[in-house]
Amino acid sequence: MQVNLRSAQDTPNDFFTILPEDWRCLIAPYWEGYKATSTIYVMENHKEVIAGGIVFASSSPDMTHFEKTHGKVYFDLGYLYIGFLWVAPEYRGKEMGSKWLSLLKEQNKNRSYWLTIEEENLKAFYKKNGFECVAESDSTTAKEWLMVYKSK
Repeated sequence: MQVNLRSAQDTPNDFFTILPEDWRCLIAPYWEGYKATSTIYVMENHKEVIAGGIVFASSSPDMTHFEKTHGKVYFDLGYLYIGFLWVAPEYRGKEMGSKWLSLLKEQNKNRSYWLTIEEENLKAFYKKNGFECVAESDSTTAKEWLMVYKSK
C-alpha cells in the first residue's frame, strides 16, 4: 500500500466524509472558524482518503476545561494540538493511525505535539508512537489523559 499525507485545508470535505456522523457534526459546521489556526491532514491510498486529523495551533472552542488548563503550557511552548484523528473502519488494524502520525512528524521534523484521550486503552497506542502521558484528569466520570510528543 502506497500512502501519502497531504493538507486538505482547501478541501475539508475530503476528511469530513470519512468521519462518523457525531464527529462530523462537531467539526464541519465550525470549520470556517477553525481553519485560520489549524490544518486538516489526510492520508490517502491512491487518492482514497483513509485517515485524517486536525492539527491546531491554538485552543479550539470545544476544548474541555482539562485541555485548556493543562494544554496552555504546551501551546505557549509552540507545541501543536492533534485532534480528531480518525482512521476509516476498513483500514483499522493495519497501522494506519501510526502511519498518519509518522508522516505528520516527518513533514514537520522540528514540531512537537500534544493531545488528549478519553479512553485509557489509547495510551498504549500513543506511547508506541513516541508520546508520553504527562497529566491525568481528576474526574471520575469523564477521565482524560494528556499525551505529549517532543521533537528530537
